[in-house]
Parts: sequence; structure tokens; C-alpha cells
Amino acid sequence: MRRRGLFSGLLALAAATLLTGASKPKEPDWSATVTISKEGYHVRGNPHAPIRLIEYASYSCPHCGIFEMQGGEELTERFIKPGSVAYEIRPFFLNEIDKTVSLIAYCGKPEKFFGNTTQLLKFQHEWLRSPTRAQAQRWSDPDWNKRVQAMTEDLGLYAMMEKRGYKRPELDKCLADEALVAELQKGTENAFYSEGVKGTPAFQLNGQLLPVNTWPAIREVLARAMKGFV
Repeated sequence: MRRRGLFSGLLALAAATLLTGASKPKEPDWSATVTISKEGYHVRGNPHAPIRLIEYASYSCPHCGIFEMQGGEELTERFIKPGSVAYEIRPFFLNEIDKTVSLIAYCGKPEKFFGNTTQLLKFQHEWLRSPTRAQAQRWSDPDWNKRVQAMTEDLGLYAMMEKRGYKRPELDKCLADEALVAELQKGTENAFYSEGVKGTPAFQLNGQLLPVNTWPAIREVLARAMKGFV
């Protein structure tokens, strides 16, 4: 009887342990959290994270595309998702293409921005190209709407964004936002003249501009920073 009682007690303890484990709350996933910084840029992750990484990115910069392909997923899974790093992207204009593509990235609710950016940078090699002579003429049209719509059509970006659920009228409305372009242009000028950003991608960690800009190097910087904060 004693053995039977002991065995029953062990079974009850095991069942209680399983139930306790099953009810254990999941760790929060900060990668789905998007906020807007006081400067007006999108921030992904825990807004109160001890580490803040800012990327100055040009959508037409091949090195920015490479950074996204090499490090985008790991940055999200290892650093942003647990809440250790808040990741902010600030568009940096190098040319007219950047203005048009930035408007496309900003299109929709804030939660769509990072998905749009990943799509545009990760598959940059599919849409980024020099215009033909005829396209260059279209891209220099004095009418803003005609100019950006022609660029979006010629680069195949309407079709690309339709796969993300956008309709052309919605994109055209976003492309018409010249006020946003002017705001981002001011941000570019401030980054260049006041923050020392001379090219892209450039990174700032907790207010300090980093001397490196590749994913392997940034990963090491973040790993060292986490040892001090997490």
C-alpha cells in the first residue's frame, strides 16, 4: 500500500509539473512592435530597450541591400525579438530613386514599414536598374506625380508591392506625399551636416556613430553591448 501511495504521489507531482510548464507565460515577441520616434522615424522592438541601433539607409544603395540579406533575419530573431535592441531606420537620400522608394516604404500603417523595407532591400537586385533614355525623360517630368509614378512603373515596384496587398490607387496616394519627402530630405541633411553620416549604410549605437557598417561587424558590436546591458 505504501508503494502504491508513493507511486500515486509521484504521478500527481509529475502531472502538476506538466501543468505548470504548460501554463508558463511565453516570452514577449518585440519584433511585432513598431513605434514612431520623437524625430518621426519608425522603430522596431522594445521602445525602452537598453540598446538603440539606428540605421541610415538608402534604398538604392547596394550595400544596404547586402546588409538586409545578410543580417536582417538574425538581427530580428537574436536582438530585436527578445527586447534587447530597438532598431530605427532613417532614410538617407542619395538620389531621386530614394525619394520615390521611401514613399513606397512608408505607405500604409506604421506596422507595415519594416516589412516593406525588407521587401525593397532584400529584392533590390530585382528592381534597381539604370533607366533607358525614354525612361530618363519620364523620370524628369516637371509634374511630381507623373515623375514618381513613371519611376515606380518602370522599376516594377507597383507589381512588387501588389504582392504585399497594395493597390495602385493606394500607392499613388502615398507617392503624392511631397511633404513627407521634404521632411525626410531635412533628415538627410541633418544626418550629413550634424551627425557625420557621409554614406550608407551608416549606424549609430546609443548616440554614437559606429566606424563599421557590415553585418558581421555590427553583430559583434551588438553582442558586446548586450553583455553590458542584458
